[in-house]
Amino acid sequence: MRRLYLIVHLSLFVTICSAQSFSVDSVVTPASLKELVQTLAADSFQGRLAGTKEAVKAAYFIADEFKKAGALPVAGNDGYFMSFYTRAGAIANVIAALPGHDKAKELVIFSAHYDHLGTESSTPYHTTQRDSKEKDEIYNGANDNASGTSALIDLARYYAKQRNERTLIFIAFSGEEEGLLGSNKIAFSFDPKVVAAMINMDMIGRPISPDKKYPYITGDDQSNLRSILNKQLFKKAPQYGKAWFHEDRFTDDHLFARSDNYPFALRGIAAHTIMTSSPTDMYYHSLHDEWDKLDYDFLAKVVKAIALACSGLTEGTDTAEKY
Repeated sequence: MRRLYLIVHLSLFVTICSAQSFSVDSVVTPASLKELVQTLAADSFQGRLAGTKEAVKAAYFIADEFKKAGALPVAGNDGYFMSFYTRAGAIANVIAALPGHDKAKELVIFSAHYDHLGTESSTPYHTTQRDSKEKDEIYNGANDNASGTSALIDLARYYAKQRNERTLIFIAFSGEEEGLLGSNKIAFSFDPKVVAAMINMDMIGRPISPDKKYPYITGDDQSNLRSILNKQLFKKAPQYGKAWFHEDRFTDDHLFARSDNYPFALRGIAAHTIMTSSPTDMYYHSLHDEWDKLDYDFLAKVVKAIALACSGLTEGTDTAEKY
């Protein structure tokens, strides 16, 4: 793939009419997120194992949703797809862009991985919760990570209705479960000097516990991103409070290095993952990670908060700085 300066080239030749600003509540809803999760976590997708025809089916679904949202393909790719060969076979990241206005050469990246574990008979992983007595053998991956992918699509829908000064990139990664294959493949394409921040989303459909219903930012001590998000969110929606995005509660689990933000962080980009579930969540890598185990009111609240908190980044007034 060519360097992402091609996105700037793209923005010079695409005229985007200034869209009317739409309320986040009119775009991001529990119903919209539930519908997306139900689709991606359906049995017909067979657990979205990277390299399978079902993962390709999921990629086409995501690309179609980006297109319907109004997000554009990135020059140098095959439409919305960045395909490549790995030890998992041929896989594809799904990439779309909303060209910016006055600061179009600067980028904000939103991302989530869409692959999961497949089925009991197809998965190459040694999962810790193999439910051999269950008739269902599909690892549907509703929380991990249909939740994050659905949030990514709803964010594309929301920002397509706003005036964004910076160019916004939306990436649905494949091969995360195989060892961050998709993010490792593309991270080198980005110049750290032009990326204001990367916001990755993983496992955001269930809270840590009933009394800990909030998101946390992995590796939050690596940059000032958490401070930026909390300040902007309180400004836009004071009901969330001054510190709704929490610090990384699970530093011993090294979550910062275990999701698709990490290859970008190694490039010198302020790149973090927003999560809401514990790494020891009872449904993690389990056959029980089904669509009906998610809290959609909570998921919508999280996605709305991300949309509002990132407004300073998209408008060009905030820039995350890596420590």
